[in-house]
Amino acid sequence: MMIVLPLSHRLAARGSIEIKDLAGERYVQRSSCEFNDMVDVVFDERGVDCETVYRSDRDDWVLAMIASGFGFGFFPNYSIEHAGVVAIPLVAPEFWREVNLTTVKGRPYSAAVGALVHEAMRSSWPEGTALAVRNHSPSDG
Repeated sequence: MMIVLPLSHRLAARGSIEIKDLAGERYVQRSSCEFNDMVDVVFDERGVDCETVYRSDRDDWVLAMIASGFGFGFFPNYSIEHAGVVAIPLVAPEFWREVNLTTVKGRPYSAAVGALVHEAMRSSWPEGTALAVRNHSPSDG
């Protein structure tokens, strides 16, 4: 997970950000973020107070508000698409998630699901090749 800031923010040139660095900052919240409750607890435990100034379930709106200087955001690394922001890793503590795509071998699925599986298998992932591709043997077809 990354801290997203406007390009002109005082922390924008950092290589990493700790929660304590965000004390007193304004927060632009992704209301559908699965980490919201956990992040609130961690901030409270560390005595870091941030004012939530905007909430939206639309990531594009949240990114636009951040780019406009309303505050910082908390985003998964691969969902940040806006030229007006910078994404910096949050450390101490680090938040992360693992996402899996699972199918049942031999079970037919729709063309849309087939396209998704195909793209997932041919994509370049941070940890290397998709597990299904690594485990595929020529005898599997």
